[in-house]
Amino acid sequence: MSYYTDHGEILYQIRLNVNKQFTVNEDLNSLLEVHDASLICQYDAFVNFINECESKDETDNPLYKWTKETIEDKNKKIKYKNIYSVLINKQQVYKEEIADSIINKIEELNIISVESIDKFDTQPKNNPQPPKKFRNKT
Repeated sequence: MSYYTDHGEILYQIRLNVNKQFTVNEDLNSLLEVHDASLICQYDAFVNFINECESKDETDNPLYKWTKETIEDKNKKIKYKNIYSVLINKQQVYKEEIADSIINKIEELNIISVESIDKFDTQPKNNPQPPKKFRNKT
């Protein structure tokens, strides 16, 4: 089991889908500071995950293999460079009330370069799972 499910609580992550003109303006920066929040490009988050797995010699698992293939794919790299995850207190997932509050405040800023905002939960049934080709054969 992972951190995301061991605690028994469903947590959430916000992702901003942006266009190439996206920059963090003063209003967004202020909002993030108030909530001890930051943004990380999803591609960079994937690279960090790969580096962490490799440094711990934890590369024989489906999520590592799938993520590794993703960051090596030119088209997926472009896609994930335009998605930013919101970290709260340096945490990737957080309570739904916090996620909803920040979504509402970002929407109020009406940032044209933010095309949409997604909210994901930590329930595996609601998230894509590594394709069969990456799962260990038993």
